[in-house]
Amino acid sequence: NENDVKVLQEYGKLLQQTFALNLAATATLKISNIRGDNSSLFGTQNLTDENPYSYWATDDSVKTASITLEWKKRVQFNLIRLKENIKLGQRIEKVEVDAMLNGVWKKIGEATSIGANRIIRIPQNISTTKIRIRILQSPVCIALSDIGVFYSPEPVTTSIKK
Repeated sequence: NENDVKVLQEYGKLLQQTFALNLAATATLKISNIRGDNSSLFGTQNLTDENPYSYWATDDSVKTASITLEWKKRVQFNLIRLKENIKLGQRIEKVEVDAMLNGVWKKIGEATSIGANRIIRIPQNISTTKIRIRILQSPVCIALSDIGVFYSPEPVTTSIKK
């Protein structure tokens, strides 16, 4: 049906627009732990390099951690994308995202697993200079390969409505 094709094309354009600019790549990232203090192998640069197999990792004994992203100017976003290095298996079982709003951390999103690709949709647009990703539960050390922070002008859904 011609109408379905049009809807899919518009949806494709929206997705392309939404994920074209990763705000995380313009942030300063601070992490609570780094595997063997080896930032060249396991540092924050791996979280925004678009390589699914490079990753930030914690020491073997560290199963909870936090990442803070800070911008010089306010950014507006409504989607957080997290990816694990799936070659090492799905590890993260619980994550929460906070934004610094009016001088205090406020929880704005959460997920129970990450895997190859998890998008956390924030119900309202957030404008801030700081967010924090807290990994609260993982049976083994953390191996996160990607952080994305995006703004979608329209809600991105996974289903096409007729």
